[in-house]
Amino acid sequence: MLEHSHAPHQSKVLNRKLSTEIYAQLMFGKMINRTQCLEGKLVSNPYFEELANNFDQYRSLYELIGYELVMRNGFAFIRTAEASETEKDDIARSFQGLLLVLFRGVMELGYTMEILLKDEAGLSDLRIEEIGKGQDKVEVLIACGMKSGNLVEHVKKLEARNVAYRNAKGNLVLAEAGAGFFQDLLGEGDLVV
Repeated sequence: MLEHSHAPHQSKVLNRKLSTEIYAQLMFGKMINRTQCLEGKLVSNPYFEELANNFDQYRSLYELIGYELVMRNGFAFIRTAEASETEKDDIARSFQGLLLVLFRGVMELGYTMEILLKDEAGLSDLRIEEIGKGQDKVEVLIACGMKSGNLVEHVKKLEARNVAYRNAKGNLVLAEAGAGFFQDLLGEGDLVV
């Protein structure tokens, strides 16, 4: 007689506190990046670790409530299954428009895009304001559905969504999500928020 050992399948237990905080972040339209800036230092993000370690479970949970959880290289976000392509495109266009303006401005100032991608560098508000004064930049913002105005104020949208952050110097740096949007802007990705 053969005995079969049937141990019950144990799934990983989600961290309730982190799960609740992740939900709140995602529902506010924020990106969950691999790293975060805390007290001026770039550190591992526990929200991202929780999502990455339990992705299938989280994906199933969000699917049940009508969302798609998307994990990209170094960041995660949700999108609603009911959102029209136009709505998805509007958000992506807004982010990409801001990134395009910053990219053009950075190049015109004689820097490379690395200034926005390296935590130790970043772009100061003074430089952002300088970039925002160009008429061609204003036209890009308007074409992307943003009113002309202070570019620093528009950039706060990137910060509010965790697409960018302020480093220890107070300079603007793109988070993993911002770098992903930038790659999409260059045509190397397929991001639709």
